[in-house]
Amino acid sequence: MIVGADGFIGRNLAAYFDARGQPWHGIHRRDGDLSEPGVADAAFAAAPKVSKIFHVVTRQRTGPVQYAIQGELLRINTRIHLNVLEAWRRHQPQAKLISMGSSCTYPESDTPLPESRFGEGGAHPSVYGYALGKMAIATGSRAYGEQYDLKWLHCVLATLFGPHDNKAEDRSHFMGAMIDRAVREKRAGAKSFTVWGNHDTVRELLYVEDEIEAILAADAAFGNRIINVGANTPVTVGQAANAILDALDWNVPLTSPEGSFQGAGYKMLDSTAFLEATGWRPRIALKTGIRSLIATEY
Repeated sequence: MIVGADGFIGRNLAAYFDARGQPWHGIHRRDGDLSEPGVADAAFAAAPKVSKIFHVVTRQRTGPVQYAIQGELLRINTRIHLNVLEAWRRHQPQAKLISMGSSCTYPESDTPLPESRFGEGGAHPSVYGYALGKMAIATGSRAYGEQYDLKWLHCVLATLFGPHDNKAEDRSHFMGAMIDRAVREKRAGAKSFTVWGNHDTVRELLYVEDEIEAILAADAAFGNRIINVGANTPVTVGQAANAILDALDWNVPLTSPEGSFQGAGYKMLDSTAFLEATGWRPRIALKTGIRSLIATEY
């Protein structure tokens, strides 16, 4: 079951399963607002019995707009997650709940973050409410698992890019937003490429199909725990931006508007436990993924 089958990760999960002839059941936006009472309960009750539940629903905003709506993101996401947890317990207790986490649940740090530092606090001001919502599904999975003898896994993901991302400036993941902006600026004849924030900001980027395969590898190897699911491959925003320029064959300088949004300067997961247990490695290099996305969607 894919809870959130028409979102970014959900659509890519569905495409991945379809390409391999694997049946799946989806819960979509048309089934109702999962933050409202009774919606998740009805959707889970109506679904066929499944062995896995991929819970990929979240209310997310990006860029500077985040600062003003942390209460909203906390309220909506916590309601979604609590409703999903209770529907899982009531109607699909045989299934393993596999939920998706974010590095924002870790503190700011200038070194890679292992699972032992999950929830230490100190989330960036732009995401602290959103982070609490993510912590609710991680902690809730553990609490429900222990009390009701349920199986679960909480996968903390790298920063993703790939097809089906929302292209709105306040909705897209940062790499998708940069690629979209580069395509638009090149077509408009711009003499520079606009990149928000500090070009030395460090993140980890994975093409969404690689991350899906990583999640499946984690599911096969782990249960009843929080696990970082990345590749331990840091990249700066400047390096990512230059990879986009190379993919577009566009030779212009990078510029950053004064006062543009700046998130945490360094955020890297330490995914050593996952990598050593599974042997998984990404197949799609950064530039290859960028070229594939541009060819597919532009």
